[in-house]
Amino acid sequence: MSTQDSPSEIDFNHLKQYVGDDVALTKEVFGMFKHQVEMWARGLDPAADDEIWASVMHSLKGSARAVGAMGLGDLCERGEVMVGENIHLAVRTALVQDVRFSIDRVTIEIDRWEYRQSLASLRS
Repeated sequence: MSTQDSPSEIDFNHLKQYVGDDVALTKEVFGMFKHQVEMWARGLDPAADDEIWASVMHSLKGSARAVGAMGLGDLCERGEVMVGENIHLAVRTALVQDVRFSIDRVTIEIDRWEYRQSLASLRS
C-alpha cells in the first residue's frame, strides 16, 4: 500500500501470520471470507430474535478477524451483545448499516488486492 492510499480495512500483517507470503492461500482465505459474508449477511435483520442475532454477529466477527478485518470484527463484537430487553430496534438498525458498510469496504479492499495480484501475474 502506498502512502497515498487510504488506511487499509485489512490488517495484512495479521493475515500474514497465518498465510505467510502464499498468494494462492491468501486468495483462498479471501474467497472463503466472501462466501461466509454473503451467507451470514442475509441474516442481518435488526428484528431477529436474540439467538439468531447473536449467532450472525458472532459468525461475521470470526470471519472478519480471520482475514484481519479488525474494524468489521469490532463492530460485530459490539453487536453480539445487543440482546435482551434493553436493546432497541433503532440501535440494531444503525449497527446493521455500519456492518454492511464495513463489509463493502473490506470487500473492496480484497478486490483491490486481487486486482494487484492479477496484474503482477501478467507481468511475470
